[in-house]
Amino acid sequence: MLHSQESSGATEYGLDGPFVTVVSDRGEKHYRCDASTQSLDRAASTPRPPVSLKALRNELHNAKKDSFEKFHAYIPRRDLEEILSFPQVLKILTELDCFEHLDSTERDLLARKICFGCDSSPPCRKLLAALIGMKEWDFIKCAIDDGMNDDCLPLNPRNREMFLRCQNTGHEHHSFNKEFAVADDRDRLATWTRALAVPYIKQLPHQHFHYVLEAEDHLPMKVKGQVVETATGEVIVSEKPAEIFQAHGGFGTVFKVEIDPSHWNFGDGNTASSAPQNCFALKQLNDKKFDVFETELKSLLFCLHHKFPDEILLEEGQEHMAHVRASFEVRNKTSNKTDYFFLFDWQDGNLAQLWQNEEGLREDKDHPKCMAQQFFGLAAALQCVHNNRLDNKHPDRIQNNNTVYGRHGDLGPSNILYSITKDRGLVLKLADFGLAQLHSRMSRTIGNSASIQRTETYKGPEFDVKNGKISRATDIFSFGCVILEYITWYFQGYAGVDAFSESRKEPEAQRPGFISDTYFRVPSRSAVIQDAVLKNQVLTHIDKLIHHTKCTWYLCQMLELVRDFMLIPDPTKRMESTQLTRRLSNFRKSCEEDTEYYTLPWQSGKPSTYLHRATWRLTFQYPRSQLGK
Repeated sequence: MLHSQESSGATEYGLDGPFVTVVSDRGEKHYRCDASTQSLDRAASTPRPPVSLKALRNELHNAKKDSFEKFHAYIPRRDLEEILSFPQVLKILTELDCFEHLDSTERDLLARKICFGCDSSPPCRKLLAALIGMKEWDFIKCAIDDGMNDDCLPLNPRNREMFLRCQNTGHEHHSFNKEFAVADDRDRLATWTRALAVPYIKQLPHQHFHYVLEAEDHLPMKVKGQVVETATGEVIVSEKPAEIFQAHGGFGTVFKVEIDPSHWNFGDGNTASSAPQNCFALKQLNDKKFDVFETELKSLLFCLHHKFPDEILLEEGQEHMAHVRASFEVRNKTSNKTDYFFLFDWQDGNLAQLWQNEEGLREDKDHPKCMAQQFFGLAAALQCVHNNRLDNKHPDRIQNNNTVYGRHGDLGPSNILYSITKDRGLVLKLADFGLAQLHSRMSRTIGNSASIQRTETYKGPEFDVKNGKISRATDIFSFGCVILEYITWYFQGYAGVDAFSESRKEPEAQRPGFISDTYFRVPSRSAVIQDAVLKNQVLTHIDKLIHHTKCTWYLCQMLELVRDFMLIPDPTKRMESTQLTRRLSNFRKSCEEDTEYYTLPWQSGKPSTYLHRATWRLTFQYPRSQLGK
């Protein structure tokens, strides 16, 4: 979870801030606006011959899709518009006895009103569809005369007698409730309207939409699986509840969901590259408290909307951060509880899964160039997180504070997400806000392997020393661990990453009886930061990688940067994020300008054309250690 000190501007990223719009109409206004400007109504583009009312009813039933809520279904907007097209509605009005008094011009106007609305009157297409689904199409005239329209939907029971409550305050619709005298009929009608009045999710630049829904509402999302951790520690997307060991993410449960394309518009054309197979990650918070939700919302919006002086760096950083597309609150008036959700882009997995599943990347001679690009992007994202934030004391002292703090705090392979697409290749993103849970590769009780206690493998020494100060420098240490493991994987595969973890296992001074695979050693419980040292196994491992036969000029300098300026036990002596971003930007540019810089082994003796430039860039502010030492 991101941490940032509360400031005078922090509250602007909450629900009351200028970046957030609360949507209480399920996105109806947004949809109609988009339909008028982007031709979202498919009826005109896909004409079909009108059919009978009985056939229409069957089509509506067959169009139902599974929603996020179990045992509930909805009808996608595009399917409704194709089934109840303007010619079809016109045919219905011609056949119904209740409209036989209308001439052709009047029927045409009424059909347009039902399909598209007119002036200040909303459409009635969903209302007509609900009545057709119940075989009560003759009641459409009564409904229209009673002032009903699609903005009244969904209709929900307001008491035990199942009298239907309209969404518009003050609309009682007494005559309509009277026409449906049987409570079961009103219940069926309410069910149909809920299947049709389903949210439309939108995103605009520099604006976040928060949707307020009721427990009876249906999210237009089919659950493809739940992100879980199995008993063996493997993170998977499971469709079988029996496989679930523990929900992935300590603060929430993450689902892989498919959203019908007619129910979302994020301003990028709803292309396959923006959401492959229309899949997204829906995170449901375990805690139902509003303060917990708003704290996470502030974290997400702070990084995406906070002012940053370097626009190019800001764009790069945001490209490598997990974006929140929308948020939802679902209110249950019966239990008086609220569920909170965040919607993110779906990714292929986390960095640890990349190392396990994408071994073929290691054979690509250009992959080090890709590494340079992705390391820079992640550093830029981290700098966006760090920008204008203040340091904080030990987490124990801020545990009960609901403000947002100025560091990432959870950097590790498990919360760096990846995706691979044809047009962009590999992209790594910082999952800044608990979308993925941090795991330790090894931390267990000595003498009791069944008792597992997780620890933060990638944490800095300041977590384990007396009066340790947790700051932005903590993230630099963790990022150095991640880069080192990535290069380890590139040279040695995932087995090499595991072997490196095994080599670091030592008993913990702070917790007698536990061993861990952290990167540092603290001699005692009373130790201060000056007593912390990097484990010899880490230094030896880096030296072996530097002398690997495939270690190029770029990878050698990257390893030295990690060793000399990132994995420093004393946080006050670590490289700052702005300096790190500058160095990684220089490395990236050198890789883009000269293939030998990232393909030529440094031990070949032949210098890269751009080595002098890259070396000068590195030593501009820091003395560079000698190659090979």
